[in-house]
Amino acid sequence: MLRYRAFLAALSLLALCGFSVEGPRGGSGDAITRLENSPRWSAGKASLASSGERGLGGGLEYAVDSSLCELEFVDGSDCSDIRRVLSGALGQWAAGHPALAFTDVTGRITPAFPLAATGERGQGAEIDFFAAGPKRFPPFRARQVTGYTIFYERRSGGLEMTNGTRRRGVARIESADVRFNASRCYYIALEAARAHCLHFPSVALHEIGHALGIAHPDDAPQYNLDSDDRPGNPIAIDCRNPARGLSVSLNLDGAAAAIGRNVQGAGRWIRGLTWDDQAARDALYPHCAIEKVERWSGAWGAFAVSQADGVAGRASLRETPAAAEATARQACRDAGGEACRLVASFEGCFAYASGQAGIVATAEAARDDAARVDAVLACGEAGGRDCRISADFCAFEPLTGALSP
Repeated sequence: MLRYRAFLAALSLLALCGFSVEGPRGGSGDAITRLENSPRWSAGKASLASSGERGLGGGLEYAVDSSLCELEFVDGSDCSDIRRVLSGALGQWAAGHPALAFTDVTGRITPAFPLAATGERGQGAEIDFFAAGPKRFPPFRARQVTGYTIFYERRSGGLEMTNGTRRRGVARIESADVRFNASRCYYIALEAARAHCLHFPSVALHEIGHALGIAHPDDAPQYNLDSDDRPGNPIAIDCRNPARGLSVSLNLDGAAAAIGRNVQGAGRWIRGLTWDDQAARDALYPHCAIEKVERWSGAWGAFAVSQADGVAGRASLRETPAAAEATARQACRDAGGEACRLVASFEGCFAYASGQAGIVATAEAARDDAARVDAVLACGEAGGRDCRISADFCAFEPLTGALSP
């Protein structure tokens, strides 16, 4: 018998480092037991379209319902743009993983809701994408709910894992339905951003994680797993025993695509999957030939300053160095700066330190704390005294706070 799980994407107050997976139905064990028994897609060889077998064989087959074409896009995006974005979001979850792939079967398999259908043929594709309004789908009566994913699981005698082993008692996911809130407006192009509209690619990236069996890390902190209790670091996943070396972690890190807050912004799409997101995927679908994909590869920041009056400008979450540089210079000019010059463009984090006698220094690093330390040290080595950080930020985070260079 099929059972289903539901996941919503909305706003919450806190995000934690590490990752969390959706544990077995009714399970109340510790975090490791939850991971080991969590439902997931089976690593069968056949495909749904060719033989009716559901699982990773032939790639997870997905279908896009025509209702998505009726969403309101403020940038004029159409059905072809929607399908392109979904393909890209799915590709991010599959990147570097030899056993994960996705195949578009739109037009070959009709999307369907398993709970409303009868028989195996009524389940639709393995992942179906829909849009729905609050009248048809009551969870969307709360406008802060931006997306909603339900996956359906079935108990099996043994589930074939992606690392070639077999686990007994683990439920296999058979299908997933991803819904987007049709009462909201959307955009794809960054220049069309509206404060009240949703960035469609970011919502899609988040919801696809649920379709794979990944949960919100901010929902149940006692189930978050990490290998070193340090947010922002790669998490080592043993391909033969994924739970080995993992333990519960409560440190803070709000960058993962899987977290349930700030789902509507463009940031998570630009920065891509974090190490935590990749670890969640690799723990559910372990494989000894996974190639790590660098995080933050798509997010650029820049810093510009006017030496004449000390006015500065910043940019983050830009898709190219040129875009970040132009934005930072313009922000400097908008703040009243004259002859604004570019100080740096970067992909990670940046810090600007200043000391007495006009000594300044900058540093770039993968983490914000490392950038701050390096900038202060560089300022001191240049002869600065009483060196202090006057500006620091990361390319992959929204800009907050005021500048005081």
